[in-house]
Amino acid sequence: MKKKARPESARNARRRLERGAEKLERERERLFGLSPGGHAERPLSVESPSVVESRALSTVCPRCDGAHELLEHAAVLVGGERLREARLRCRRCGSRRSLFFRLEERLPN
Repeated sequence: MKKKARPESARNARRRLERGAEKLERERERLFGLSPGGHAERPLSVESPSVVESRALSTVCPRCDGAHELLEHAAVLVGGERLREARLRCRRCGSRRSLFFRLEERLPN
């Protein structure tokens, strides 16, 4: 004879949901790092430095889908290549991240 399983307590159910949400946030953050601009190895291409800030601010937070605020826009040297780094902080959850950009020169027609 098998024992009848006890129903899950409210606390255990809440903790299970919280762990699932935390795992989802970590995975979304990891995917953000693998996407273009999420790491210095995969910078986004832009035509001008003036576009960097608007492109960075239009990116939503991968954890909570909140808006970012720009902390700093700097020119950095990574592996001998000059990139632009936009350091961001989410206004909702406070998480920090960077977006990387490569300046592409437009050739005349």
